[in-house]
Amino acid sequence: MKLSLITDECTHDPFTAFELGRKWGIEDYEIRYAYRWRVPEGPGWASDLVVAAVKAYGVKVSAISPGLFKPVMRVDGSKVPISTEEPAEIRRHIDELLPRFLDFGARLGTRRMIVFALPKPAQAAGAIPAVVMDSLGEAAEKAAKASVVLLLENGQGSWADTGAASRAIVEAVGSPALRLTWDPANVVHGGFAEDPVGEGYPLVRPYVGNVHVKDAVCRAGKGQWVMLGEGQVDWRRQIAALRADGYEGCLTLEPHLQYESPVGLVGKTEAFLAGVRRLIGG
Repeated sequence: MKLSLITDECTHDPFTAFELGRKWGIEDYEIRYAYRWRVPEGPGWASDLVVAAVKAYGVKVSAISPGLFKPVMRVDGSKVPISTEEPAEIRRHIDELLPRFLDFGARLGTRRMIVFALPKPAQAAGAIPAVVMDSLGEAAEKAAKASVVLLLENGQGSWADTGAASRAIVEAVGSPALRLTWDPANVVHGGFAEDPVGEGYPLVRPYVGNVHVKDAVCRAGKGQWVMLGEGQVDWRRQIAALRADGYEGCLTLEPHLQYESPVGLVGKTEAFLAGVRRLIGG
């Protein structure tokens, strides 16, 4: 299976990330943050340096994750709120940010963009609001015109927080330009009852175009990111299922170990990569 690395998981300097990644034998990279900014938002120089680094190292960008339908960071570090109750901000994401994100992806030579299903309040229950599907459907229509595929990531705190919810959204939108980034560890970290490998993955299987690899535990309702193999995700079973289904996309490394401690992050990323390679046998 082809491996990809989210660059900011080991450093916010893309030049250093590509140098390390090439040393580790990785040729594909997912772009999310650089120099603390979720690019291409923030100063233009940050985005320009990402483009320059990609060209300098000759690497392939497997996808970008610019944060469509997530809160956008201001210069002072605060966030511009977005939710199902913020129609003006949703329109700004569709009309202003999405075209900018599509242009950034084109500069990096990728036609794949990770997106989100709008933030979900902690105590929210009931049906997924129609605005979630409407916003993703409109974004997918614009992406399709640019020959770009959107990859909806399941994650705690969004309306696509489980495999079941993610499938419901993608099927309701019904666009070939909207597929999924499957992240079983996000289901575990969120403390959901769904078994991500045994129950969630079979539901999303037809729509998976990218897989994020990390591990997590959840005890007493509190999630924690851990080294691969130390958590509750049955990655051996998940990879076997992907193989059986003929999955040809990337296994994208997203260790998240910097959130527990940034000390020794490069070494921990390398150890995480070694664990993934042991699992896939290469």
